[in-house]
This record gives sequence, C-alpha cells and structure tokens, in this order.
Amino acid sequence: MFDKQEKQKRTKCVIYCRVSSIKQTMDGAGLSSQERSCRDYAEQCGMRVEDVFTDVISGASSDRPGMNLLLDFLNRVDARDYVVIVDDVSRFARDVGAHTELRNKIMTAGAAIDSPKTKFGVDAESRFLEMLWALLASRDREKNAELSKTRTIARLKNGYWTFSAPVGYQYAKAPEGGKILLPKEPEASIIREALEGFASGRFQSQAEVKRFLDNNPEFPRPRGAKEVKFDRVTGLLTRLVYAGYLEKPEWGVPLTKAQHEPLISYETYLINQDRLNGKKVAPARKNIDRDFVLRGFLTCSECGYSLTSCWSKSGTGKRYPYYLCHHQGCSQRGKSIARDKLETEFDHVLKGLTPSAKTFELASLMFREAWDRYRSNSKEEASRHRTRLRQIDTEINSLIDRAARTQHDETARAYETRIAELRSETAVLQEKLANRDLPEGNFDKMFELSMAFLSNPWKIWEKGSYELKRTVLRLAFAAPLSVSREMGLRTAETTLPFKALRFLSTSESKMVHPRGFEPLTP
Repeated sequence: MFDKQEKQKRTKCVIYCRVSSIKQTMDGAGLSSQERSCRDYAEQCGMRVEDVFTDVISGASSDRPGMNLLLDFLNRVDARDYVVIVDDVSRFARDVGAHTELRNKIMTAGAAIDSPKTKFGVDAESRFLEMLWALLASRDREKNAELSKTRTIARLKNGYWTFSAPVGYQYAKAPEGGKILLPKEPEASIIREALEGFASGRFQSQAEVKRFLDNNPEFPRPRGAKEVKFDRVTGLLTRLVYAGYLEKPEWGVPLTKAQHEPLISYETYLINQDRLNGKKVAPARKNIDRDFVLRGFLTCSECGYSLTSCWSKSGTGKRYPYYLCHHQGCSQRGKSIARDKLETEFDHVLKGLTPSAKTFELASLMFREAWDRYRSNSKEEASRHRTRLRQIDTEINSLIDRAARTQHDETARAYETRIAELRSETAVLQEKLANRDLPEGNFDKMFELSMAFLSNPWKIWEKGSYELKRTVLRLAFAAPLSVSREMGLRTAETTLPFKALRFLSTSESKMVHPRGFEPLTP
C-alpha cells in the first residue's frame, strides 16, 4: 500500500496474477480468486482496472510470458498513471533475485506496485519489510521443493513411478493409496512386441523398430506427425521402467523393483542395452522392403556384402523388380538378378526344409524327452539361484559397511560400482526365479505352434503376412543366404532345429529302448 497523495495521482491500474501449476488454477489461491481480491482492492482505492495479466509458471523465474506482456503494456502507455496490483508478494515472485529484477523493471517504466496484503513502498522501512516478505516467500518455495523431492525419493524407493506416465502406461489409484502405473492398451502390446523383437533379432536395427511402429497407427505420435521420431524409438529401448525397475542414482535411488506390471523382462532390457552399445545404427531409408521380402537376407557370393533391391523401368514404361550388388570393387557390382527368379528358388529351398513324417515323428520324441529333462532340472537350477542370491545379499551388506568406513573417495566409488553390479545381477536372478515355474499342460498343447512350424515352414510362409515371413526367415536360417548370379542360391545355413531334422533324415538313428543295449540278465 502507498500514501493517500500517491493514490490520488494514479487512477488506473493493471492486475497481475500468478500460480505455479495448472492444478493451482483450481484451488483457493487460483487465478480467479487472486483477480477478485485485486479488483476489490482497486475499487476501494478508486482505481479503474485497465487489464489483467496472468502466468502459470514458477515464482523463481523472472522470464514470464504474462509479465513480459505487462511490461510491454507499461512501455506503450504513460505508466506514471498506473499501479500494478498483485494479491500477495508470493504471487509476485518467490525468489529474491526475481522479485528485485521485476520490481525494478516496473518502477523504471514509471508504474507503482501495490497489494492488499503487502506494503510496497520507497522508504527504508517499507523496503525492508518488502524484502523480508520476499525472503520468506523464497524460503517457503525452497522448503516446498525439498519436501516434494523427499517425498518423491521415498516413493521411488518403494517402487512407485512418480513422474509423468510413459507411453504405454496410464495412472490408476493404488489400493494402498496414491497412484500406480497400469499398462494402456493397445500401446503396451505394441511396445512389448517392439522391445522383444529388437532383443530377439526380429528387428535388426532401430530403423526396423521404427518401421514396425510406423505401421501401427494405434501407436501414439506427435500431433500432425506421420512417422515416429528416432528419439522416441531410442527412448523406448533405453527406458528401464518398461522392465519393471526404477533407478535414479543422482537422488540416491538404487536399482529398485517397481510395483507396476512390466512390459518386458529385465534380461530383455539388458540385451537391448548391449545391442544398442554394440554399434551405431544407420538411419532409415525409403521403405521398399514389402516389395522385396528377402531384402537383408541375401548376400553376394563374390564380395559377401548384402544385396540391395530396386525397380527398373524399361523403354516401354513397364517396371521390373531386381536384386543386385552395389558394393564398390565387386565384380558383380550393378549386375541384377530378377526378383521373381530368385524368390522362386527360395520357395524350393524352404519347401526342402519340410521333414518326412517318419523324421518328424522321431524328432518329436526327442523334443519331448528334452522337455522332460528340462523340467526335472528346473528345481536344481532354482536352488542354485537362491543360493547365489543369499551370497549376493551378504556381499552387498559387507560392501556397504566398507564404503561407510572408508576415508578414500575413489575406494568408496569402487564399492558403489560393485554394489550396483550386484544389484543388477540380483534383478536378473529374481526374474529367472519368478519365471522358473513351468506352465502346466502337456507337451502337445504348449508346443503346438512350434511343432507346426517345424513340420512345414513353407505352409506358414505361403499364407503369412510380410511380418510373419520375416519371422520365418530368422527362425529357419542361421545366416543370410549367399547368391551367385550364375548359380543362384547357394547352400543355406539353417538353424539348429532344422539341422537336427536334416541329420535325422540322413542317418540310421533310432530311439534307444528304455532297457538299453546290454543283454538282459537272467
């Protein structure tokens, strides 16, 4: 408030209101309540309200859109006739530096500042009280920030995500109070398929993950964008939250099991990090792969580099599809091979993987025996994991005690690094234990699709979509197919199941009788 003579000189005013967040616009100290208080005060002082300026921004900042508009307004008019009314000093600023800077700008423009709750003046006592209130407002802001951070850290350590929900999740009320992340469909399923596909090798690069997401219109993207950005792909692959764990070392939050449902396993997350750190990924090119389903699985027999593909137009305007080598220095560079001819040869190769009925029956018996052996070894492996977990727990407690006693920073950092490694190993082992319980059901029910694929991969290829065909390629062949322009496709290297089937079909192997080879003892 200022003296009576000053009030009579200034008959116009503008109102400034500020809150720190959108949520505060709805509470008792919101923008509307501040404006009402300032208007009532202006009416009591006989001043006419010319305009109202608002901000939703932290009180520690002096660069504010609404305040900048207010200062521009004062520079366009004779500010000596105006008073800037704020509801309270804390609404003006919550930082001493910001308070002083904004006050000086308003005073330099020629306007005065007033408030129904705080005295703004030019004499020494008024300035002292004003700065005291500004200091208290700054202290309250810092204390609130500290309290908020403390609560956030405590909740993170308890396994609850406290930031905005990642894509694929949404917040819901937790039974024990607060909020918890829940998978949001269909985004969650799309992200799970993308992350697991990258870990398994179904998607060889981030570019392929990007194309997969681009082909799913239900995956969210920025408004108006037709494609998913590469930084979004990298963000999905590197976010620990999707594996059901939390970590924030700069706040003292170690690797912590989260309370929400994970989309992928922690082991899958680690595989993706290893793949990302292995080599740089080339940017995506124009996608013509759907016209050339074998692209990326064919290599030149002369130089060993991957074949590329293209459409060629004849003099009549008709277009023809080709595969060709583009590697500099290769004797076959630029010499094309008709797509239809090459893919017809591939059809014969794939059909040749189909085993005979007798071979497949024998393989089925072997797979059943291997599955039974795996089930019998499951309990033993789980026991080893539990023993290792107890050892890790003891080692971590010992390292924490040593780190607390050491006087050397370098030694303490070494202990902390080892503790982080052990906690990561703990997460992997706990995940393996959680997944150790084998599903109930017989062999036929659980492996129906796998056995159908092994019995006739050509059938799935013939009727499958583009994505399914690419999956068949990776499941059936252990390496890209070598191509010679003169001789066509060379001998293919198949994956282990098909190698086993081929071995059985070319040998005189038979199942051993349960009693063995030795003669019976009378």
